[in-house]
Amino acid sequence: MKTHILLIDDDKDELTFLMDALKLAQHDDGFKCTYASNAKQAIEMLRHLVPDIILVDFQMPGTNGLHFLSMINNQPSLQRTRKYLYSAFVNEIMSKSAVKLGASGCIKKTFKITELADELEKIVSTTPEPAYVFSGQQ
Repeated sequence: MKTHILLIDDDKDELTFLMDALKLAQHDDGFKCTYASNAKQAIEMLRHLVPDIILVDFQMPGTNGLHFLSMINNQPSLQRTRKYLYSAFVNEIMSKSAVKLGASGCIKKTFKITELADELEKIVSTTPEPAYVFSGQQ
């Protein structure tokens, strides 16, 4: 069965970049992607779907990624969904805050599509236990 990923980002270029990285990522069954341009739209979508993975941008107008995580943290239908905060500004404090709000980890934005594809492969193959994921860092 295809892994269903909900991408939440207000930047269409970032969504395109994520989609391109997913095309490069190796996954036996492939991916099904749904996307939302803001937290409000994503909340509405989550009333009708349960993705396997949610990737949410930190910096969005209105509701940032951490606030979005707090909004969905206690939804029973999403308890098995792996959630990742996606940001250019990932640090230890942000990562710990995200995990406290139910995220499995954070992904640091990168301009190298192969690095992002590698991180997405790791996420898809990872068991849903809390972990920190830092893309592009040595």
